[in-house]
Amino acid sequence: MSIELHCPKCMKLIRAPDNAGGRHGKCPYCEAVVYVPMPENLVEEIPLAPIDQEDERREEELRRETARYAASLDKERDNPRGSAEGAVSRSAGAPRPQEVPGEVIDIPANVEQFVLAMGDSKLDDADRVVARLKRTGARARDYVEGLLLDPTPSPIGSLPKPLVQGFLKALVQRLT
Repeated sequence: MSIELHCPKCMKLIRAPDNAGGRHGKCPYCEAVVYVPMPENLVEEIPLAPIDQEDERREEELRRETARYAASLDKERDNPRGSAEGAVSRSAGAPRPQEVPGEVIDIPANVEQFVLAMGDSKLDDADRVVARLKRTGARARDYVEGLLLDPTPSPIGSLPKPLVQGFLKALVQRLT
């Protein structure tokens, strides 16, 4: 029996012998390198380890504590030593979105949501993500600026890298 697969480049049907499973080969039509999967009858299922409820509880507690600590650092950075000067400068400008105590905002996931929403032209969704990211203070802007410095950013969805870079630059401007 042979292994049947489609070439990812030319999409033609390829039949490979069973002993080619788990290795790379060349497509006979377009010469593209193709991974030949293992035959289904040779793939054994690896059982998952049971979930330790105590570990899960500790991880959740640690996430909440980290979020509270980060929120306290943001508040301290925005208004050091309770100075009235910081309060005046904020009141003169646009109102700053209020942080929700204990709220955990996953910055990388929200940045990815923003880029995907922009790529799909869902501007309302992108605006909601920006509002959520603004509640993190300067941390989101710092994160996005770090992404822009990376010469080989990880791809987001199927969007081309120049488009992702453009969306990230727009996000930095909106977070400033």
